[in-house]
Amino acid sequence: MKTDALPSPTLPTGLAELQELLLTERARREQAEAELARLQALSQVPLLNPNPSLRVNKDGQLLYANNAAEGLAQEMQGTGPSRLRPQLLHAATQALRSGEVTRHEVVANGQYFVLHVVPVLEEQTALLYLTDVTNQRQAEKHNDERREFYETVLAHLPAVVTVLDPDQRYRYINPYAEPDPVKRQARIGMSFADHAAARGLPTALMVRRRRLFERAVQSRELVSWEERWPGPDGEPNLYWLCYYQPVFSSDGGLREVLCYGFDITVRRQAEARTRQSEAERDAQQAFTNLVLDLNPNLIWVRDAQGRTIFENAEMRSQRQHIAEVAGAASMEAAMSKDEIQEAIQADQQVLRTRQPLTTQFSMKLGNGETQWYQTVRCPLVQADGTVQVLGVSTDITALKKAQHAAEAAATARENFLANMSHEIRTPLNGVLGMTSLLAKTGLNEQQRNYAAIIQHSGRHLLNVVNDVLDMAKITSGKLELEQSAFNLCDSMANAGQPLAIQAQEKGIRVVGTLLRDSCPHPWVMGDSYRLNQVLINLLSNAIKFTPPGGTITVGGYFVRETEDTLTTEFRVTDTGIGIAPDKLETIFQEFTQAYADTTRQFGGTGLGLSISRALVQQMGGQLTVQSELGKGSSFAFITTLPKASAEARAAALAPLAPVHEATVRGARVLLVEDNPVNREVAQLLLEGHGVIVDEAASGVEALEMFEHQRYDVVLMDIQMPGMNGLEATARIRAHADATKAATPILALTANAFRADAEKYAAAGMNDTLPKPFDEAELLSKLAALMGGGTPLPKATTAEPVATEPAPAVESAAPEPAAPAKPAPTTPNAPLYNLALLHETAHGSIAFMNRILTSFHTNTPASVAELRTALAAADWPAVATVAHRLRPSLNLVGAARVAPHLQTVESKEATDAERRAATEGFIAELTALLDGLPERVTA
Repeated sequence: MKTDALPSPTLPTGLAELQELLLTERARREQAEAELARLQALSQVPLLNPNPSLRVNKDGQLLYANNAAEGLAQEMQGTGPSRLRPQLLHAATQALRSGEVTRHEVVANGQYFVLHVVPVLEEQTALLYLTDVTNQRQAEKHNDERREFYETVLAHLPAVVTVLDPDQRYRYINPYAEPDPVKRQARIGMSFADHAAARGLPTALMVRRRRLFERAVQSRELVSWEERWPGPDGEPNLYWLCYYQPVFSSDGGLREVLCYGFDITVRRQAEARTRQSEAERDAQQAFTNLVLDLNPNLIWVRDAQGRTIFENAEMRSQRQHIAEVAGAASMEAAMSKDEIQEAIQADQQVLRTRQPLTTQFSMKLGNGETQWYQTVRCPLVQADGTVQVLGVSTDITALKKAQHAAEAAATARENFLANMSHEIRTPLNGVLGMTSLLAKTGLNEQQRNYAAIIQHSGRHLLNVVNDVLDMAKITSGKLELEQSAFNLCDSMANAGQPLAIQAQEKGIRVVGTLLRDSCPHPWVMGDSYRLNQVLINLLSNAIKFTPPGGTITVGGYFVRETEDTLTTEFRVTDTGIGIAPDKLETIFQEFTQAYADTTRQFGGTGLGLSISRALVQQMGGQLTVQSELGKGSSFAFITTLPKASAEARAAALAPLAPVHEATVRGARVLLVEDNPVNREVAQLLLEGHGVIVDEAASGVEALEMFEHQRYDVVLMDIQMPGMNGLEATARIRAHADATKAATPILALTANAFRADAEKYAAAGMNDTLPKPFDEAELLSKLAALMGGGTPLPKATTAEPVATEPAPAVESAAPEPAAPAKPAPTTPNAPLYNLALLHETAHGSIAFMNRILTSFHTNTPASVAELRTALAAADWPAVATVAHRLRPSLNLVGAARVAPHLQTVESKEATDAERRAATEGFIAELTALLDGLPERVTA
């Protein structure tokens, strides 16, 4: 190969020339080195670029990648995950095709890039420059989200928000200020003056807005004000609270003014209502204070520490009065420590229990007088939960004085009644007792009639005394009702039985509507004596005021029944003289009858209806009357009584222990009685039954005799001169000999108040016997005290057989049988006992003989009916006959038939039980007809 030789350099010819050559060469070398350094530096630029830079050919082959594009280089070479490669190649191809620099945004894995592609056409390559704008895009997104958030807040903010430019033109209006988006957009750029003119708002409003705008800009501070806009369609005005907040740029120039406002119409209306309410409250408070100050009671409020919160005028006046009378600085200074402590304790009790408290409080005044107050304290709970005491005190000094005077008068009246009762009953005891003894002697018919008249008159006088005492008990509130089990049907029968015969004698027809017809469970708890008293009074009045030939209807009706109570109605209707309408209330007044001549014509005290109404009211009922003058009257009352338990019913049905003469015969009794007549009566009665009687006329004499003799029973009078019966009883109970100290003591008293009986029991007496006493009752109580029997019940208590009125009463309807199981047979009971007949006849032998004759005349036919019904097993017919015979059997005291009657009338008995009972009933009736006398002589 041939190589052309280079021309030989021209060598320097001289030193100077050599030096110049060397310097030139040196300069050239330094320039070449500098250029090389510059080129080397330029070659490092792509490598030092923090953004990826790539160079690819038209086929997508990577020709170059700087350090920042290391990951992309792997992707472009196909060794890494393909994220941007498709987008980059597409952009490079597009740039090479168009021959222009292109700009793109590409996204991969949450990263944002701006891609610039520079085509190199002569080389068919493309330079790709990527800039990471992820942070910028995230910032822009965040700003967009914040802007959207604030716009949402402003759109939903319940307030008007607008932005005004320095020329007062709208830049922004939120939807609350203008809901219509079209109108909202139309207002942008409009001034408030234009808007006010378009809306027809007052010019004064526009002027005021401009002035406030300028004030906010000049003061560079927030400005607030209130506006009142007319409401739409004539509604009340709208109230707005508005603000101007100027916003300045960094150079101090006004940029914009924020205007926002709140609808405060509701608040203003509430404030107006509050002001009105406060005015009304103040007026009400003033009225309340006036009422409280005019109230004559003392009204006050104290807190838990005892501090006075409120006092009315009367309380303040009383404070001043009490302090002035005592010469003290305050009311508290005039009160004693005990009085103050009593008030504090009452307040504390109310605060502790939070329950009202009523107390009476007395205060000793400085002038020696005592002031009485009745105070009602109530808890007053405040809104914060604290409790105060509200007190209302009433000056009851005058009432106390009147009460003391009334109590003194009542005591005097009670003492008077007790003394009068004693003074009347004491001689009456002698009259009745001696008459009873006289009737047992050999008298002729005329003498027996005279004795019966005396006995009847004495008992009538005793009834008058009892009426007066009952009225006294009622008016003094001391009448108490017994609570014992009794059969309501029997009670009705016992009330009507004696009087039905009396009505028959007068020629009056008595019709009975039997309670048992509609009342299957008649056992109740109550006072049968008082119930009978009312029924007897009503029936007695009906007989008294009904002429012969008239009719009296006695009705008992079932009203309703619950698990615990029984409600019944009793009605007595007559065809008598009747009562005028203007007298219907007068007849219930004490000692009052319908007409002035009623007492003279018919008799009576005028107390019966007063007592009856009071008794019915005390039993929870109401005595009513319906009457037509000349045609008759109808008296009725309804009672609701508790049902008797099975135990109480069993106790009431328990057979009474008979009083045998052998129980009291030979007993030694100390009779302490200052009245000689009463002593003689009691002695004769007791000695007639074999009782040994020692008499003492005073308490002192009784103690002397008691010291030297043992007694089985002491009969102790209460009111005696010197040492009374209570003092003598106390001495006996304090005796050193325990056996003698326990001697039974029976109080003999003419005092009829229950409180007296309770007082005697508290003094140590075992029982009480009121004067005038009944012979049987005296013997019964003696036997009971000696442990030989049970005291007889009150005279009104039914015998075991009695359940319905006497034969003279016609039943208005057939009566169902009483639900009762057979009672134990009493074979030792007497065949008959004429005590009830004797009492009913008031000792009249003629009356008793009429009843006995009627019994012997009519009963055999009933026995024949029973035999016929027994043969036919017609048990309803047996029950009907038995029911018809029951009153007559009760009247003659046929106690043996009681178990048979209960069985044949029972709905629960079996046929076998009914047959056996009917056979026994017939046998007892046959024996009774053989043994019962047809006449008595004494």
